[in-house]
Amino acid sequence: MKFLLKSNAVLIIYIFVSHLASAQNDADKPRYEAHWAGIDMGVSILTNEDMGMEFSNNEYWENDIAQSFFIHFNMLEYKIPIFKQYLGLTTGLGWHVNNYGFKDDYVLSYNDSVVTANQDLNQEYDRNYLSVHYFSVPLLLDFATKKGTKNSFYFCAGVVGSVRIGSRTTLRGKYENGDKFNNTRRAKFNLNPIALDATVRMGYQSFGLFATYGLTSLYKNDKTVGVYPFRFGATWNIPSIGKDKDDEGRSFEEFEEAIDSL
Repeated sequence: MKFLLKSNAVLIIYIFVSHLASAQNDADKPRYEAHWAGIDMGVSILTNEDMGMEFSNNEYWENDIAQSFFIHFNMLEYKIPIFKQYLGLTTGLGWHVNNYGFKDDYVLSYNDSVVTANQDLNQEYDRNYLSVHYFSVPLLLDFATKKGTKNSFYFCAGVVGSVRIGSRTTLRGKYENGDKFNNTRRAKFNLNPIALDATVRMGYQSFGLFATYGLTSLYKNDKTVGVYPFRFGATWNIPSIGKDKDDEGRSFEEFEEAIDSL
């Protein structure tokens, strides 16, 4: 119940902030649709330094993908035009929640010098994951076929910088006597305070697909081996500009004509 109340509160605040940002448009200046504000959802895979999924001497970093989901609330966006509506630089602000599930009842453990995971042979867990929260700012090269969202294809590529604002582990299950438990531990876990991800995003109108790959390790470099998150999923973009009558009829052919003239 508490989770539902918190989720609804976050969603209401998110929609309010998005509409507030939309209402601040200057009617005398052209605004072009960016492709950041919205909700991203999907799964995460932890990879090694060679972008593989196997950790030969640190098998506890081979995460349980079924429990490794994420949800990103991208709240603010702005597109700086380079070539009209077709090409620009997009930035904004997001709140990102990334969960990483552990396999085989490994429990995360750390001290000042190392972070690892130890297998619990005496207890089985229904849920066992690490949750990390970030504030994120993108810098994307944003290409779109139209000024607004309607009938527009888009493609973005760039980087997303993030600052960790919180992290916790969650262990859920049952004891032998049938009693349920839900243990939460909040700590830094030797996580990297700064994250930098490469990303690509593409889609049509308000819906699309995206993927990110960690350029920095999930944990501090001197605490364990390199662990690089790879995330992919679907995105729902919230339009930040209204319908512009002067822009009706623009299409990809106009972009091709402009390129030919250049």
